[in-house]
Amino acid sequence: MAIRESCGVFGVWSPHKDYKAAYAVYNGLVSLQHRGQDCCGICVQKDKKLQVETGLGLVSDVFGKERLDSMPGTVAIGHVRYPTTGSGEIKNAQPVLMSCTRNDFAFAFNGNIANYPALRKGLMAKGLTFMSDSEMELMGMLYSIALNKKDNIYDASKEVMEQLDGSYSLLFMDADGNLYASRDPQGFKPFCVGKDSKGNVFFSSESCALEALGVKEFRDLKPGEVLKVSREKGLHGKQAVEPKRITHCMFEFLYFARADSVIEGRLNNDVRKRLGEALARMHPVKADYVVPVPDSGRNFALGYSRASGIPYEEGLMKNRYIYRTFIMPEQEMREKAVRAKLNPVRQIIDGKKIVLVEDSIVRGTTLTAIVQLLRNAGAKEVHVRVGCPPVIAPCYMGMDFPTYKELAAANYSVEEIRKMIGADTLGYTDLKALEEAIGLDGKLCMACLTGDYPLKHKPAKDAQIRCC
Repeated sequence: MAIRESCGVFGVWSPHKDYKAAYAVYNGLVSLQHRGQDCCGICVQKDKKLQVETGLGLVSDVFGKERLDSMPGTVAIGHVRYPTTGSGEIKNAQPVLMSCTRNDFAFAFNGNIANYPALRKGLMAKGLTFMSDSEMELMGMLYSIALNKKDNIYDASKEVMEQLDGSYSLLFMDADGNLYASRDPQGFKPFCVGKDSKGNVFFSSESCALEALGVKEFRDLKPGEVLKVSREKGLHGKQAVEPKRITHCMFEFLYFARADSVIEGRLNNDVRKRLGEALARMHPVKADYVVPVPDSGRNFALGYSRASGIPYEEGLMKNRYIYRTFIMPEQEMREKAVRAKLNPVRQIIDGKKIVLVEDSIVRGTTLTAIVQLLRNAGAKEVHVRVGCPPVIAPCYMGMDFPTYKELAAANYSVEEIRKMIGADTLGYTDLKALEEAIGLDGKLCMACLTGDYPLKHKPAKDAQIRCC
């Protein structure tokens, strides 16, 4: 796998005065660490003030007990970030503090604003100054302007939403201790809300983080919905903008979100197994073992094994102390990490015909290295099967797929890619199998597979891709 992507958000509001919100957000962010490892941050509200703490690296490295103890408060939001620009720069960490005449706010979001350059240029023309490269700063400015004009958060959100073109799951809080959440009108990125048995309210990019905190009842925010949690009314909300077209990101189901997360009522584990079964029907082969590329290919491989009858084996062992290689900003770093991250089990691989199952192929360079690992371990044959259809176009809605010239399927045929990665055979699923496996009646964004972008303005072919 050789992609990079955007971020994760988590927030909590508690009615209990002794509740340690920073600790809850910390635990939520640890469960969302797969969504970004560049930097992280937490904001808490206490005594009409907002306190933001950020740092570079993993959540567990940035926030220790001493730092969390210095952040009292019952309301908090947090963020883990993977950027496409500004990697390793603390100035781009979130949450971001913004002020307007009515209140102080802290913002955090997951997504990608496709018309960011035009909006930023327009605000700068009005005399506004940007302190970072973060799209969150732009969104904070838009909200600050709207809140100075509108009487309530819903009208302000509508004004902001009507200007934005792209994906965003947005969390923000004010100095009065109110917590807000909004989801873009097309519902690109996953975003859910839930309550625990003690009345604490949680928001998260994925349900796995809610369940880790004991939240059993949760739901997805509706596209275009804005929710507010306050001491006066608890959790309440309004549909700020009626969606004209719903386009959930298909890649969240296939790869990015954790397998144990539920998105739009679909357990990702089940979606991936169904795609693996489809792969076995579409591209059968005689082999000794089905071997996944850990961890992303595991559920696809289980489905392939179940449908084909070929035994499943863990033929590649993963070093748990090396994180997702696509997070790394440079290709050379990713390739070196693959060799350190995966070790073939020679006793399983040597002399055997292997079905190697992966979630997707983007550039193809990482998979090339993995196939070679199996060859070096004595594999007699390596048949590659891919759960995602060919990726032929960049993403402008939050997944940092590279430019057209870097995408293997945009420039080469399946047979050419097979030769490039060194496999004996290569088979992908197709769009029909993908839609059937997810089952959302076509309410999916598949722009990276079709080139059909569900945006107000189609991006130029050489447009810059940005996330967070």
